[in-house]
Amino acid sequence: MDEIEYKLKTNNSILIVNAIDKLLSTIKSKYKPGERPKFVLENEELKYLRDKCASPDNMVSLTACQGLLALVELGVLEIAHTMSTVVTLLPSTHNYSAIISTMAGLLVLDLKSRLIPGQQYKCQFSLKSPQHPFITVLEKNKDAEDDVLAQMHALCTHPEYTIASNSLELLRSVFLWLTCSPHRSHSIRPWQLLLSLPQSDAQSKLLLSCISCQQVCNPKQIEQAYAAYSAVTDAAIYQQRREHVVALMPMLARVCAELVTHGRDPRGCYSLIERCCALDAPELKTVAGFTVMLLAQNLINTSALYLHELFNLCLNIISKYEFSSICLNSFVGLSLQWLHLPSYLTNNALKVASKIVDIHQESKNPDTGLLIANLKSNATFQALVHVDKELYVYYKLLNTWERLRDNEDKLKSWIEGLMNTNEQLKLELLTFFIGIVMDRHGNLDIVLKCIRLIIDLVRVKKEVSVTVLPVLLYKIANDVRPGVKLECLKGLPLMATTKENVPALVAILNKLKVGRGVPISLLIMLYTSLAETQARCFPYLQETLSESSPAELKWELDAARAQAVLKICELRPSSNGLELVSVISSLLTRCSDRAGAAASSLALAALARLWRASAVAPPGAWRAIEPRLARDSRPAVQLSLCKLLSEIPALRVPTAEFEQLVCDTARRLWQFVAEADEPAVLGAACDALALYRVDDYKLKDIPEIYRRTVKLPPSYCKTPADAARKPEDVLDYVPCEVWPEVFKNSNQIALPSVQRLVSKLMEREIKSYRSGVYGPQAREPPSLAHLPPASVVRGLMECFRRQATSPSYDYPEAVLLAILHTLSADYPKPLPPLDFCFLHEVFHRGYHWKAGCVKLAARQASTSVSAKRLIENFLQSIVPGRSEESDIMLFFENLPIFCRTVPPNNIRTPLENCLTESFYQLPKSSQDPEELLFIKQMRIIKECLESDRIHDANRTLLSQIVENYFSALDDDHLVWPVYLETCAWLPTKHLERMTSPAGWWEVSGALLRRAARVRAALAARGLVWLNELVDAHAACPPEQENFLRCMLPALQAAKTDEQSTTDWFLQLLARTQVAFNETEDEAQKLFLCDVFFLSVVVFSGFWSLEPDAARGALRRALPGAAAALVGRHSWRACALPLLEWLCHTRDTIREPNTAHCCQRALLALRHTEQFTTQKIWMRMRNIEEI
Repeated sequence: MDEIEYKLKTNNSILIVNAIDKLLSTIKSKYKPGERPKFVLENEELKYLRDKCASPDNMVSLTACQGLLALVELGVLEIAHTMSTVVTLLPSTHNYSAIISTMAGLLVLDLKSRLIPGQQYKCQFSLKSPQHPFITVLEKNKDAEDDVLAQMHALCTHPEYTIASNSLELLRSVFLWLTCSPHRSHSIRPWQLLLSLPQSDAQSKLLLSCISCQQVCNPKQIEQAYAAYSAVTDAAIYQQRREHVVALMPMLARVCAELVTHGRDPRGCYSLIERCCALDAPELKTVAGFTVMLLAQNLINTSALYLHELFNLCLNIISKYEFSSICLNSFVGLSLQWLHLPSYLTNNALKVASKIVDIHQESKNPDTGLLIANLKSNATFQALVHVDKELYVYYKLLNTWERLRDNEDKLKSWIEGLMNTNEQLKLELLTFFIGIVMDRHGNLDIVLKCIRLIIDLVRVKKEVSVTVLPVLLYKIANDVRPGVKLECLKGLPLMATTKENVPALVAILNKLKVGRGVPISLLIMLYTSLAETQARCFPYLQETLSESSPAELKWELDAARAQAVLKICELRPSSNGLELVSVISSLLTRCSDRAGAAASSLALAALARLWRASAVAPPGAWRAIEPRLARDSRPAVQLSLCKLLSEIPALRVPTAEFEQLVCDTARRLWQFVAEADEPAVLGAACDALALYRVDDYKLKDIPEIYRRTVKLPPSYCKTPADAARKPEDVLDYVPCEVWPEVFKNSNQIALPSVQRLVSKLMEREIKSYRSGVYGPQAREPPSLAHLPPASVVRGLMECFRRQATSPSYDYPEAVLLAILHTLSADYPKPLPPLDFCFLHEVFHRGYHWKAGCVKLAARQASTSVSAKRLIENFLQSIVPGRSEESDIMLFFENLPIFCRTVPPNNIRTPLENCLTESFYQLPKSSQDPEELLFIKQMRIIKECLESDRIHDANRTLLSQIVENYFSALDDDHLVWPVYLETCAWLPTKHLERMTSPAGWWEVSGALLRRAARVRAALAARGLVWLNELVDAHAACPPEQENFLRCMLPALQAAKTDEQSTTDWFLQLLARTQVAFNETEDEAQKLFLCDVFFLSVVVFSGFWSLEPDAARGALRRALPGAAAALVGRHSWRACALPLLEWLCHTRDTIREPNTAHCCQRALLALRHTEQFTTQKIWMRMRNIEEI
């Protein structure tokens, strides 16, 4: 050993090699194959050799490392153990080059040992565990990158074909680490190495994997990502790899957008796209329009410094290639915001923009070709598009647009789906919607819908108005369709949400006013909308209200003024509304003819808003308008006047002036009730009077036609002189005899209005009853004479009782029925106790009498023995087959009342028998469902269950009956929709028992289908209703597709941003992971994946892009949908669980398409913070293809 030590210190390479060789000979001579583990640990020469591998002398350490490698070749040491030994030397080594070269040698030996003829080599190392030795070196020492790259180059260009051909697989994880690690400053050298290698399938796949991992949305990584895309694109152009250039061109447009968003200079990327276009490749026409639409998004955020190059790039693309017109429409539409506000800084750029606009205006050829569809065969593009949300969204939009543009019905349906998605996604689709709006030859309905949509987006995000305003102006100026012009005009004022738009809008409207370009009435509407949006624009409205035009109809102009006044009074009554009082007065004075009725009505409605806001005092206002409206006979004005007077009771204050106002207005309303010819006016007067208290008016305020039968009570007639007095001069209350006369002498057509008035008065009276009114008595009183003489209840009940027992025939039947219906209305308490035996006198006069009697008795059955007896007799008479259908329906119509006042034992028999009979009479063939007796009955049961006032025992009875029909009805039965609506109101206990597979004797497909329909309907209350059926359907493959269809509307109806929805989603992740661990059934796992994929796609809003719920469609949409979902503020906390779920599922699922889909989704989520901080990126090695 002394000689070896001496030679190693000589610094002579020949002697050093000789010394190591002697050491190897000694080690080999002492080695015994059967004692390798002990020998490796205890042999002193081997220990000495390992120590020398870490020698400060570079020659010694390099030669010693070669010695270790030689021992492996000689069979003394194992490859894996030696690699571990070399790795442990990293902290103490002084010569990383020697360690790295040894690792390379060991990797070659390992590769050779693992090669199996006829099988593809698979490297056992990965990014994380087991980690590739080169990655371990790079993590320990960042300066070792050059040595690692040198060894990687040597391996990739190894003279031995076996090594060179498998080198990319051997180094795959190292390439991924060097090009994708977010924790290091990337150099271009790994890309140069990868791109310098000969073209092969392995090289293309690895290159695609590396480029797909670039975090273009990360402000810290965007420059490095751009450098990577630049290197790859340059190589593709140089090598004439057209497929790659076609795939990279839209992605470069995406990179440009991110550079602009993060404040970087995009001109280099623009130049790179120019170079792509310079390539003589006809295939580029498939992405030319796509690229233009993606570049259009840059126009919203770009600096003026980069604008000229952007416009030039777009001009070059559209000049050279065929494109879909919607793409140019989008670019032109977003260019208009720059043309709308030109400046010296953008002069040159706007000259180019003007050329693009000219091309747009001159293009008249309709689209016929399918360009985007050709990208389906481009594997590189398909790999890139499914890992970038923005790219996928616009690819899907354009692809669907091209397929549907010639089918107007399908196109409308698809656009409506986009309009119904969430606001955040609609904002992201603004560029596309503007492209539709800018289409001059498109379907008018679709264009109008999209105009309304982009206008509505201003309410969501006011900054959008800067972009939308120039588009609306352009359409007004250039679109020849009147409907489009009008829609855009109506949307202009809403653009004032951004204050910077106000001067331009005012200038435009003033120009229209001066030039008489539009009617004054339309201008008033526009200025009103402008004043609603921006309060400071109110003076312009005031000025316009005084404008007139001899060319316009007076009534139309007045109506427009009145409508404007009403809107302002509704919005800002105390400020701007007060300034319009003079306009209201002028309208009421000037619009006195029949044509002015609409304007006068609106003016009164505006005055009502001012009263309600306490901006104008009602007493003074009424004194001012009462003389001019006293004899107004126009029904519309009378109707509005009644509505105005209905405001007064709620505004009352304890002053003599206001008390007089209440009395005067009540008298006026009573006059309308007595004299109005129009039922609508009488109804409005009754509704207004219903808001007044009975003591707000005296007997003399009521018209004489209603009080002529009133006589002074005996207590007021003690002398002949007293008896000669008129009741209205003496009585300070309204006697109960008046109310039957109101029914009798009012317009018979308007009896329902009188019923509403009297019912409201009775409700107030009944509410005021104390418990003593319902106290037990020896027998039920025969009349209500014990109630006060001013009692409305007493007046109606006594009149009806007398007419029932001793008819005088001076009351028409319709009046008596109206009184009966009023008495049987729903009140907060029962009527006072009374002997209702008199109802038998009218019970058999006809159906309407019977219905009224049953209803009245049913409401009183809980407090009246006679009423209860009548109801019991009626229920016993209901026998299916013997009873008339009208009687059966009468029973059901009153079922909600019976369920509150009658015990279940009395209801059960007729209810069950009637339902059974009507169910078995259901027709086998289809007919109008609403005419079927069973459906009518089921709707009434649903009404009962909806009520929270029915008795619990009766609710249980109804629930049991409904539950019994669950197994008797198929989900395609004619009555199933109504039955489903009814089930939604069953108590939770019954729903659980009915739809839970755990409680069934046998789980069948039919029962699962019904349960799925019921629970999907219940999911509107909470998505947890779906949980149990998810598990049940996992074990029933034939019903899985149907369940997914049932889930779709339930998920769409869920409130995505509520905490309950995110909680359910996290529970779904946890439950599916548990299920994956508990089952080996691959079909169950795939179904659970389908449920998860569908949830992500729906919650993200991507269901509107991919309305098909088929398995393949869900997998295509998942990556972009996952990225969109975690991008929402309320879902950011779900990012990490979602990433973990995707990793877990990718590793446990055996079906390659699903695993591939999860891998793509992980890549689509690479921009999330958790992807980096939780080192999710280091788990990306498991699947070969992205």
